[in-house]
Amino acid sequence: MSEVIHGIGAAPGRALGVARRLERHEWRPEHKTIPSDAVEREVARFEEARAWAADRVRDTREEAARSLGEVEANIFDPQVLILSDPDLVAGTIRYIRENFLSAERAFDWRLTELRTAIVDAGHFMVVDRLADLRDIRSRVLARLTGRNEDPLALPEEPGLIAIDDLTPSFAVRLDPELVLGVASGSGSRTSHSTLVVRSLGIPAVVGLGADLAKIEDGTTVLLDGGNGRVLLEPTEAETAAHLQMVRRLSGRPAADLTREPAPLLTADGVRVHLRANIDQPHDVPAARRVGAEGVGLFRSEFLVIGRRVIPSEEEQYEAYREVVDGFPNQPVTLRTFDIGGDKFPLFLDLPPEENPYLGWRAIRVCLDRPQLFRNQLRAAIRAGGPEARMRILVPFVICETEILRTKEIVAEVGRELGQPEPVSFGVMVETPALADTLDLVGRHLDFISLGTNDLTQYSLAVDRGNARLQHLANPMHPALIRSYERIFNTASALGLDIGVCGDLAAEPVGLALLLALGYRDFSLAPTSIPEVRELVGLLSVAELSELWSRAGALSGMPGELLARLEDAIPVEPSPLYVS
Repeated sequence: MSEVIHGIGAAPGRALGVARRLERHEWRPEHKTIPSDAVEREVARFEEARAWAADRVRDTREEAARSLGEVEANIFDPQVLILSDPDLVAGTIRYIRENFLSAERAFDWRLTELRTAIVDAGHFMVVDRLADLRDIRSRVLARLTGRNEDPLALPEEPGLIAIDDLTPSFAVRLDPELVLGVASGSGSRTSHSTLVVRSLGIPAVVGLGADLAKIEDGTTVLLDGGNGRVLLEPTEAETAAHLQMVRRLSGRPAADLTREPAPLLTADGVRVHLRANIDQPHDVPAARRVGAEGVGLFRSEFLVIGRRVIPSEEEQYEAYREVVDGFPNQPVTLRTFDIGGDKFPLFLDLPPEENPYLGWRAIRVCLDRPQLFRNQLRAAIRAGGPEARMRILVPFVICETEILRTKEIVAEVGRELGQPEPVSFGVMVETPALADTLDLVGRHLDFISLGTNDLTQYSLAVDRGNARLQHLANPMHPALIRSYERIFNTASALGLDIGVCGDLAAEPVGLALLLALGYRDFSLAPTSIPEVRELVGLLSVAELSELWSRAGALSGMPGELLARLEDAIPVEPSPLYVS
């Protein structure tokens, strides 16, 4: 019998293979004292090792910039800064001089103290900070002791890796041809290591916690980095279903990059649009290869995560313009900085919060930091050009006041730039407050994007970053299905363009439900587009709508409806989609 364990979907895509457990056994330097006449020699050893480690980090940064791009390379900047941090440097030297400790023991002692202080702070940035400290520790101690700075060997044969904690310096070394997937005990959707793995196109599930121990070396694993599920020792039927899906998709030719994608129609001729979710300009080629019709969600916050300096207007303009140029005849939708929650740029002094997902984040930060916001809007409007091809999408909105204040700033920036065309303006519908008042605020909008992931989180009171609760994060809960229907009907009555952004559209039954409700525009991870494209062509909207009508608009529990929708899907779905 197979077993499903739940984590956090961190990098989309599915992989089947044999797992290899990677164990990092941290070596502790012995408690060693030195004679007084050796103190300055130990200080000099520490300073040399620190400088050597900083050079190694810079080399890794340059490697990441060449292979992945500047966004990923920026995540190594904090490590260089930590190596120059007075608390670390002066504290280590003080322990050498005052306690007569060896350089390696003094450094390890001081780093342990800093690690404890970070953990005690209770900040969401702790995951990245601890990973950075682990990288730094490995490098400095390696130089001082002559040990291997990273004892984890890379796989020599294709498979999946299971590891308690993936550090940025190890993540950047992964070969997508050999590492088919990653299962990690710790981490988050926005940690530095996750950003690297996602850019490499490697599916990843993180936050497995104690369940990681169930993935033993040699275990056959089927992993889905979109929904955060890991299937252990799949049965022959489950394996066959997965391989059949892979064969179907591998037989489809890549999109011709010199031509626009062919219009996508359902089996009964209904037009459907599939657009891409991207994190950075580097993702555009992959989105075009799978036939994405533009960008439905450009997560601009990934340009600032890990940055100690606010990116200039010109730097943002170049990034945004590259995406617009990548889709010359298709829409590009920029989501304004969705920072806070679990995404923290270092240039913002974000205080620890008891409930960061409900705290100072997204549009709340932008409206409180108008210069940061105006710089982004200027860059976006300039990148859209005189045709205003860049659409502005605002996240985490709960009221009319936020919409009006934001629109006022957008209009002011447009006038400053002499923009002749008004910018298309929309909001993410991802809070119950906005979902329930869309009829009141919709007149101020040009379009909406239904954010199924966050709407699930906030409607069901389930932290999407808590792997222990993922079994409760059900986007097909009756309350949510009713919300999807009400949101679509309200937006349609107001004449708004309507899109869907979230993992629900990548799941067969979820896609069938959304098509039945009337949704026709979906924004997905590029890795999900080929399978969804195939499925759309096999589904009949007329049949799905009839199923919905017979369900009586959910007068009862949706179990029978969902079963019928699943029966209407003419291909075998991945076993990971079966709850």
